[in-house]
Amino acid sequence: MGNFGWLLFGFLTFAVVERLYERRFSQSAKRGDVKMSWSYTAFHILHALIYVGTGVEYFAFRRVVNYPVVVFGLAAFCVSLWLRLCAIRTLGQYWSLNLEIRNDHQLIREGIYQHIRHPAYSAIMLEVIAIPLVGNAWYTLLLSLFLYIPLLLARWSIEEKEMVGKFGSTYEAYRAQVPAFWPALPGRK
Repeated sequence: MGNFGWLLFGFLTFAVVERLYERRFSQSAKRGDVKMSWSYTAFHILHALIYVGTGVEYFAFRRVVNYPVVVFGLAAFCVSLWLRLCAIRTLGQYWSLNLEIRNDHQLIREGIYQHIRHPAYSAIMLEVIAIPLVGNAWYTLLLSLFLYIPLLLARWSIEEKEMVGKFGSTYEAYRAQVPAFWPALPGRK
């Protein structure tokens, strides 16, 4: 399998185990009114395709490994992991893998949410780009860019409408002050 093949296998195994570990936080969360329930299944299927596609593509095509791309992918994956864990910790009982609005839902504006309205979405976008980059899996990267991320953005759009519906002008003001996915550059909003 070669040294890089074993490293890639280890990385993909870690990524899958870490994702399974994170699920426990969502399972213990308060339940609410689920919107777009089908998206939960769609994202899991696409995520599995990204993991499998990365591995299969690397081993099937046996390309020369572009190590700067691998390092960039690993760095992006680490940032995605950090962002998602910050979001999970900050949301606590409101963290969910579903798009859920609870009756007693609170608008969280502390922690990472002071700087980004949707850090989990940012993390997921980084992750589904990073994984194929680590494996130099260009076709799988296209799957991420043209299927996963557009579906994620569609879900984000619905979530924004739900948040405005729940919190009204309070959320509108928050949305005007805090960018959706990436922190604003100093001096800009």
